[in-house]
Amino acid sequence: MQARLLDVAGIIRRHPTADCLGVSIEQPFGRNAKSLQVLYTMMGAAALAAVEAGLSVTLVNLVKLKMHATGKGNAKKPDMQAAAKARWDKDLGKDEADAGWAGAYALDNSLF
Repeated sequence: MQARLLDVAGIIRRHPTADCLGVSIEQPFGRNAKSLQVLYTMMGAAALAAVEAGLSVTLVNLVKLKMHATGKGNAKKPDMQAAAKARWDKDLGKDEADAGWAGAYALDNSLF
């Protein structure tokens, strides 16, 4: 777990540039307490690293994010990828599309 926390924080610390406005994080969901514990811990590492780097942090509700991207609150990963392709004309992986939309949602809604 500690290595993963350092990895998450390291990614945030390595990638901010002068035009980076912030970090957008999907809010955790689900009922599995053990999974949620890990997710909240990872969120904490990401948020702390972002704040240390001088970046804003915003949490994004998953249903709102999917609605923003596809018009459907229950969109699946292929739907998110198709919406990303339509917006950015790029083929993104499943997790890349989700991450791209988290940032786009924050930017489009002036959350930074």
